[in-house]
Amino acid sequence: MIGNIIQYTLYAIFWLTVTLAVGGGFIAAAARKARNPAIVDPWLAGLALIAATSPYVGLFGTVWHIIQALSGIGSGNLNVAAIAHPIGEALYATLWGLGCAIPALIAHRVILMVLPEEPVAVAPEEAASSTQE
Repeated sequence: MIGNIIQYTLYAIFWLTVTLAVGGGFIAAAARKARNPAIVDPWLAGLALIAATSPYVGLFGTVWHIIQALSGIGSGNLNVAAIAHPIGEALYATLWGLGCAIPALIAHRVILMVLPEEPVAVAPEEAASSTQE
């Protein structure tokens, strides 16, 4: 039961990662055109949150399924088929956790690269030339 909850949570996190990455890309393009990088902050915060937390959700699923496999061994069931299923589920939890974190981190960095730089105040040429005289 808990294993299924973890699995579907990771599926939802992956869907959210894709949504934030694609939407954030469009918002970043609009922010670059409008020279307003602040409108992308919620998208970047969501991607950073996913990149930071989804490996831990995957790790929790991995530990949960390994405990199930070891409890099967502890109950005297040394059948490979009984142990292989929880181990496979543990590996899938790891895969989905990293599969959510890595694209979120890449999208976060790409959006940061696309954003315009903060505007820099430049003095007019007359003011610069008058201070040199």
